[in-house]
Amino acid sequence: MLAAHNLDRWTLDAPMKGAVNEGRSRAHEQKATPGHTIVARLDQPLTITEKEVARLPANNSKQSNLPTAVSKIEQQQQFATFEPIWKPVDPGYEQGFKEIDEWFTGFQKYNQLVTMTERPHATPEFTKATKQLTKNCGGNFIHGLPEAMFDYSLLWCPADASTTRDDSEPSWSWTSHSGRINFPLDPTSCPDTFTLPRSTGENFRSEIQNFHIGPSSSPYTIRRDKHASLRIRYPPYFHAPRGHDPTLESTTLRFTTQTIPADGFTATQLHYASQEIPCSQLINPDGVHAGVLMAYESALSAPHYHGPYEFVLLSRNKRVEPAEATKKPRSAVMHPPGTPIWDGQGFVWDEEVVDFDEGVFERGEWCVLNVMLIRWDEGRGVAERVAVGRMHERAWEELGPVRKDVVLS
Repeated sequence: MLAAHNLDRWTLDAPMKGAVNEGRSRAHEQKATPGHTIVARLDQPLTITEKEVARLPANNSKQSNLPTAVSKIEQQQQFATFEPIWKPVDPGYEQGFKEIDEWFTGFQKYNQLVTMTERPHATPEFTKATKQLTKNCGGNFIHGLPEAMFDYSLLWCPADASTTRDDSEPSWSWTSHSGRINFPLDPTSCPDTFTLPRSTGENFRSEIQNFHIGPSSSPYTIRRDKHASLRIRYPPYFHAPRGHDPTLESTTLRFTTQTIPADGFTATQLHYASQEIPCSQLINPDGVHAGVLMAYESALSAPHYHGPYEFVLLSRNKRVEPAEATKKPRSAVMHPPGTPIWDGQGFVWDEEVVDFDEGVFERGEWCVLNVMLIRWDEGRGVAERVAVGRMHERAWEELGPVRKDVVLS
C-alpha cells in the first residue's frame, strides 16, 4: 500500500531531463533549464517533482538526447490567430447543434462548448445542446459525458490547478471538477489527424470491451457509436442488454482492463514560458522518461482516497507527423498531434510536449498508450480517478500488466 503524502520533506536533486518540442520542423531538440530541481520526497513510491522547461535556439540542439521536435513550417503563423477562448456561449450554438446529425462533428462541437464554458453542465446552453445531440445523433449523456463517444469523453483533463471537487459527481467525469477542463487528446479536434485519407485506417483504438454504469447486479451497458466515419477501432463485442435507464444516475463506472502498479514512478511538474502547465513528466522506476500525466502537480498530490496508486489502460491515439500544409486553426481547442501544451488560453499550435525518451523507447504509430492514474479505497473496493496520462507501451509491458476489474466512483 502507498503511504500518505508527506509534503514537509524537501531536498535538492540533480536536474531531470524533459522537453517541450519547439517549432515543428524536426530541427530543434530541448533540454531542461540548468540548475537544481526541487524534489518532493514522499513516503510513498509515487513522487512529485518540479521542473522548468526552457525553449532553446536551434544551435543548442546537440546538447540533449531527447527526441527531436516536430514542427510545422514557420509560414503557417500568418494564417490565423487564436480566438479568445473564455467567452460566453453565443446564441448561435443552439442552432449549430440542431444541424448536427453525426457524432464526429457532434463531439467536436461538444468539446468546444465544454471547454469554452465554466462548469457547463450547470448552464441552459449545455442542456439544450445535449438534448439536441441525443435526438439527432443518438445516445444518452451520463454525468455530462456522451455515451456514444465514451472513450473520448474519459480523456478530459483539467485546464487549471483547482483541486476542489464536487463529491456529488463521479471522479471519472469532468462534472466533478470545479475548474475549467479541456480535451487534449481528442482526434476530432486535431487537424493533422482528421484530415488523413480514409485509406490510412483508424485514428483511435479503444482497449475496453465494455463500460458499465451502476451496480453489478443491474448494470447499464454503455452503447458506443461504431460508425466507420469515426475511425475508431473497438475490441470485438456485441451490444449487451442496455439495463434500466435509472442506473444512468449512478456514479459507479465498471470495466475490465490491463493494470500496472504506480510504485516507483515520479511525476515532474512541467512549465511553459515560465508558467506551470497542466502536464507533468512521468519517470518510470528505472529513472527513464516513459510518459506524461495531464495534470498539475497539486492535483496529483491531493487525492481523496488513501490506498495504492495504479495505472489502468484505456485507449491509444495514432501518432502522426504534423503536415506542413495544415493551416493554424482559429479555434483554440484545436491542437497538434502528440501531447499538446495548454497555455491558459488555448493549445499552442507549433509546440508540443515530448511524450517519452526516444533514446530509450522506439517510435511507432501506436506506441503510446492512454492510461488513467487511479487511487484505491481498499476498504470499499472502489477507486477514484487522479489523472489521465500517456505511457510508452514498452514501459508498460516491462511492468507485467495484469487484467483486473476496475470500479471507479
